[in-house]
Amino acid sequence: MKEIDEKTQQALLLFNRRAEAAEKELEASAKIKRAEKAKDEAVIALQKAKDSGAEPEVVAEAEALWRNALDTWQKLRDGEETPEETPEETQEETQEETQEETQEETQK
Repeated sequence: MKEIDEKTQQALLLFNRRAEAAEKELEASAKIKRAEKAKDEAVIALQKAKDSGAEPEVVAEAEALWRNALDTWQKLRDGEETPEETPEETQEETQEETQEETQEETQK
């Protein structure tokens, strides 16, 4: 194997650092987009719960979900670390639970 001179080695290290930083920036951008989508979906779910005249517990749960999604989005936007739990998964789970509760209420 051919030896690399010091200047080439330094250039390769710099290139690798920049490539890693660019990858992290893309990941952060994707997280922000997912959090924004979760926040927007939470607003829609909250509005549907309010408009449908759902039980106060359902509305409170939807509002808590919205506040959590908003907080996560703001933290990501501001560059703060957030828990590894993705807001998108939480949003989907809660929407399913809310839909199930609404269906149960209409069956009563």
